[in-house]
Amino acid sequence: MITDQLSEMMIRSGRVGSSELEKALAIQEETGRVLTDILIEEKLTSPEDIAHTFSELLNIPYLELGEEFHLKREEYDMIPESVARRFCLIPMMKEEGVAITLVMKNPLDMDAVDTVRSLTSYEIHKAVSTEAAISTIIDKCYKEEAYVEAGLQDIVDVEAASEEAEFEANMGDVDQLLVHANDAPVVRYVNLLLMEAVRDGASDIHFEPGENSCTVRLRVDGTLRLVTPPPRTLYAAIITRIKILSEMDIAERRLPLDGRFKFKFTGRVVDVRVSSMPLVFGEKVVMRILDKQSLLLDLEDIGFEGQNLKRFKEILGMPNGIVLLTGPTGSGKTTTLYSALGILKSPTRNVQTVEDPVEYLIDGINQMPVRPKIGLNFAECLRHILRQDPDAVMIGEIRDSETAEIAMRASLTGHIVLSTLHTNDATSSFSRMRDIGIPSYLTAATMRLIIAQRLVKTICPNCKTEYQPDAGELEWAKPVNIDSENWTYYHGSGCSKCRNTGLKGRRAIFEFLEVTPGIREMVHEEVDDLTLRRAAIKGGMETLAENAFHRVQRGETTIQEAINVCMVD
Repeated sequence: MITDQLSEMMIRSGRVGSSELEKALAIQEETGRVLTDILIEEKLTSPEDIAHTFSELLNIPYLELGEEFHLKREEYDMIPESVARRFCLIPMMKEEGVAITLVMKNPLDMDAVDTVRSLTSYEIHKAVSTEAAISTIIDKCYKEEAYVEAGLQDIVDVEAASEEAEFEANMGDVDQLLVHANDAPVVRYVNLLLMEAVRDGASDIHFEPGENSCTVRLRVDGTLRLVTPPPRTLYAAIITRIKILSEMDIAERRLPLDGRFKFKFTGRVVDVRVSSMPLVFGEKVVMRILDKQSLLLDLEDIGFEGQNLKRFKEILGMPNGIVLLTGPTGSGKTTTLYSALGILKSPTRNVQTVEDPVEYLIDGINQMPVRPKIGLNFAECLRHILRQDPDAVMIGEIRDSETAEIAMRASLTGHIVLSTLHTNDATSSFSRMRDIGIPSYLTAATMRLIIAQRLVKTICPNCKTEYQPDAGELEWAKPVNIDSENWTYYHGSGCSKCRNTGLKGRRAIFEFLEVTPGIREMVHEEVDDLTLRRAAIKGGMETLAENAFHRVQRGETTIQEAINVCMVD
């Protein structure tokens, strides 16, 4: 009933037309989604118009949450971050100990009101604002790095000043390490660091020991940056804490070790893969953050578009052939592979993988880890997988001739095979196959698609501004597009959200080589890489550099980033 009144009021106020409303209602009937979300996503009205209509209909305040607005610590501590984000709301103290005002995106959400009431036992009053404004305040209160950094710094300051902390755990005393690993400062430091890593979208955490100090770094968007390190006196206990979580042998500090553990963060489970290595001044530990939520993206989200996206999906639907992803470590090949598996996954298909190691567990996919210590390598895994009646096979990496030959034989016998290869571009994959001992006729007969991939950092949307590049930068763009002098260029001026770098997040760029009959013939004749590359470009292949500068032209990234990531042909 209230939804009907909301619709009528929006029409009367002129904030949405009757035809637009009918379109939204039709989508709602088909999908079951919330009407207001449909109106916004279909750009039929603005979030501000909906918020104002809620305000008028329910007679509640509409709040402009500007940059000066902030919550007190005791206010946002009343409810967990997961609740605030799930329902898109923030609490404001109205009457001390009696009532609070919930600033909500959707004031009709009674589940949100009941949840907050059960958590606080306060009387609830409502106000309304936009999702973007509320999310910004949530970020300030819960996600802001200052809070985490302050917590880390507190541990450093307190422990450095405390005489009780001056223990520097005896490297031979396992019992002492075990005790200190469960101390509150150690546990809190590890927890805060994991929280910061997931919030910032870090892929790895590095713990590095020195003689008199230690270093802790996070890899965010492919770049390592320093964070507040613990006191050197706590380092051994922190490493022990991580090894306990990972079920690693805390008494073994002479050999490299591997382990993994899981933790829950804002309602989702995050996997952590841990690797330790003995150095001169102690153990170095690297923790790989495997956040399933950040990995499983649509191909469009990764960067596929247009004809390339269409052909990739079509080739994945073919009954046989090999699809290769090439590029250096850290170029996003794993993300693309898992996203492709999401397309292949179906009740009518048996999809099997062999990985080293299995990084992300996906329902509906049969995943097998290699175990070299007991002789179960890629080739041996593949032999057994092919007896399991697969329709599609994903191989983590082609490293040797045996694995490559089995993969190719599998494609010839009616399987679609996905894998990765380390080459600089798409066309050099054929010579790489020859180098590891695969006959050219076999490569030519089985290869369907090769995608070379890199990741470019994107301009921070919060501080994106137009600018005029200098002549030196423009010289790099001219070989790619002669009209580049007439483009409009953007960069990030720097803000708190991107740590004053002007860049935030990454998108993939591609070199998309479909193996046509002409290319297949040239591979069979073993022509050199340069000749093959020229033929592919003449046939319409867009190079990595061209794809990168198209993103520059569209204002997604900068000239400097395009230059850094790929060579201009």
